[in-house]
Amino acid sequence: MARKSSVIRHTTTGSVLDDLKVPPEKLAMFRQRAELHSAILEFASRYSPKELESILNESQPRISDLMRGKITKFNIETLLYYADRLGMRPCIKTSGSKGHTRPLVAVGVG
Repeated sequence: MARKSSVIRHTTTGSVLDDLKVPPEKLAMFRQRAELHSAILEFASRYSPKELESILNESQPRISDLMRGKITKFNIETLLYYADRLGMRPCIKTSGSKGHTRPLVAVGVG
C-alpha cells in the first residue's frame, strides 16, 4: 500500500507576505513591522540577552521571543520603542504612484 506524503508543497511568488491570504490594508503594516524587526535584530545581535533585558527593560522570555523572530508577539509601537532604546532612528518612507519617495519625519516638541 502506498503511503501518502506528509510534505506540504506550495509554489511561492517570491514573498511569504504576498503568499498569505491577508487583506492588502494589513499587508502594508506586516511589511513595515517585518522590516523594522529585521533592523532591530541586526542592532540587538551586538548585545548579550542579559544586556538586552536591561536596555529594552523587558523580561528574558520577551527578549527570547524577539530574538527568535516571533514577530506576531510585538506591535509596531513596541518595535519602535525597542529601536529607540537601541539608539536607532527608524524612518518611514512613502512613495507615490510616480515613484517619488518622500521621508515621513516625526518631530518631537519639548
